[in-house]
Amino acid sequence: MEFTKNLAKVDSRLVPIDGKTVRGVASQFGDSPLHIVSAFCKNNMLTLCQETVNDKSNEITAIPALIDLLDLKNCIVTIDAMGCQKDIAEKIIEKGGGYILQVKDNQKDLKEQIEKIFNRQKTKNENVELDTGHGRIEKRICKVIDDLTFLDGKQDWKGLKTIVLIQSEIYQKQTQKKSESIRYYISSEEANSKQLAQDIRGHWSIENNLHWNLDVIFKEDFQLKRKGNSSENFNMILKLGLGMLDAEKSKKRSKPIKRLIASIDDSYREKLMGL
Repeated sequence: MEFTKNLAKVDSRLVPIDGKTVRGVASQFGDSPLHIVSAFCKNNMLTLCQETVNDKSNEITAIPALIDLLDLKNCIVTIDAMGCQKDIAEKIIEKGGGYILQVKDNQKDLKEQIEKIFNRQKTKNENVELDTGHGRIEKRICKVIDDLTFLDGKQDWKGLKTIVLIQSEIYQKQTQKKSESIRYYISSEEANSKQLAQDIRGHWSIENNLHWNLDVIFKEDFQLKRKGNSSENFNMILKLGLGMLDAEKSKKRSKPIKRLIASIDDSYREKLMGL
């Protein structure tokens, strides 16, 4: 179901795409959980469009359908490893956009090549960020290489310009434990480590500002809807509601408090709905 074809143009550089399984419901596919793949507008905090599939593995077929609905000119699409596919990269470029795709073991040969390049080739373009809060200290290092001479098959990835390494080092103050993780990406963007680090981090907006809110504020996973398309339809209504709550800035309150006020105040509810 498409919300809009052109909303991605509105104050939006970054368009994260990701899927969420709605547990506790039945879908048109039977008793299997509903899995919905959404394209999200980071700046406007709105869902642009969505596709329903019967399980996570079918995100590969849903993502191209979403891309067809969007005007991606001058936009950057971010997708996790499930969407790291040659035809998806090509479709994004053909739609006028750029991409940042996470590379994991589903592209094993590509991942191994990227690891070797970062181990053997010195990186000149790096960005370091330090984040303190929530009882921890996190150091994030973004390294970018645009010399892809030794990357076999690079011509098969349309528009490919850079490979990216994100190294995260986390120190938990209470337990005094350290952990480290390394993630790899391919991108059609120029070798700007600061911007790439920002865009990769921005991908989590679809998790933090959409999926988390659906689960925690609207308790979507605990709503038992089984008849027809009710679960999918209600998912779209919840997303519209989240967009209204995000857009309303007159009250400096949390979303749950705004919902409560709207339930008992007709004038505020009309304001939320733009009536």
